[in-house]
Amino acid sequence: MHSFATYPFRTVAPVLVALLCCTPLQATEDADDQQHIARQMIQVLDAYAVYKMGDFAEAYVRYKKLAEVGNRQGMLNLGNMHAAGLAVTQDYEQALYWYQRAADAGDSIGMYEVGRAHELGLGTPRDAAKAAAWYLRAAELDNSSAQWSLGKNLYQQGQLIDGLQWIRAAARQGDNPTASQFLSNIDSPHNTFSRPSATEQQIVLAALTAIDQAAVRKDAEALVAALSPKAKVFVRLPDSSAWTPFSKVQLAALWQGTFDRAQHYDYQRDSPELLQVDSNILAFSNIREQLQSGGTTQLLEIRESAQLRVINGQVQIDQLRLDIRRQGQ
Repeated sequence: MHSFATYPFRTVAPVLVALLCCTPLQATEDADDQQHIARQMIQVLDAYAVYKMGDFAEAYVRYKKLAEVGNRQGMLNLGNMHAAGLAVTQDYEQALYWYQRAADAGDSIGMYEVGRAHELGLGTPRDAAKAAAWYLRAAELDNSSAQWSLGKNLYQQGQLIDGLQWIRAAARQGDNPTASQFLSNIDSPHNTFSRPSATEQQIVLAALTAIDQAAVRKDAEALVAALSPKAKVFVRLPDSSAWTPFSKVQLAALWQGTFDRAQHYDYQRDSPELLQVDSNILAFSNIREQLQSGGTTQLLEIRESAQLRVINGQVQIDQLRLDIRRQGQ
């Protein structure tokens, strides 16, 4: 079932800020862009109000006008109307056309819908590889539906670790009850994951505590010591949609750079969640950072996902993902 994209209002920076930060020409261009965005948002909401009243023909006209000038909400909702057969004959090919345009414009919902079309054969032949590629693009932009679909498919294909990581990402967002329910059924006989033994939990928690203590004393080398030399590390910095691969040495340098620039640094990890698949353990944590420098305070949240093993009583981290966000982002 499709839901109509009715994106919430976003706070628009006052023109005064633009005047202080930009040249007069740039300030004028920024103000024009802001006015254009505001006008289109009003048009989107007006179109949705018309749709909500059941006047699908008028809503279609309004969404098409928006879509044809490149408005992503217009494209998505036009695709939804073609898929549902509202005001037009149901046409999955036309729906896919508009979803594809939204996806090409960078919209994660459009990417998810394109992936879904390829998975189910809606307006295009079934193609599992294309579906997975589009789900991945949307999942990396935090689309929880794509994270669940990608994770579920990987899990069913036997890629249990990768599947569980994406399912956990979907559940963490709080708007995907299916993913949350999947993880809550940990005692189901159909699942191939479980909780680590009490001994393994104790070893892992001790290792994470050692990492936390290294962060508190600003010891970058000790902070990455548990990483294997060939560990796969991916970091997403605040305000970025891209994941950047890091080596162990580069990650230590990133931490050291943080410590060097912060006059005051606080670090706190919430209780981690541990899942086990065969000899591998997945550890999911939320970490909060507070950095003060030059009178400015940054509050950051790190969503950490680690794949590790316990070898001879020691923890070795084979894969690490650090999604760094500003608190409230």
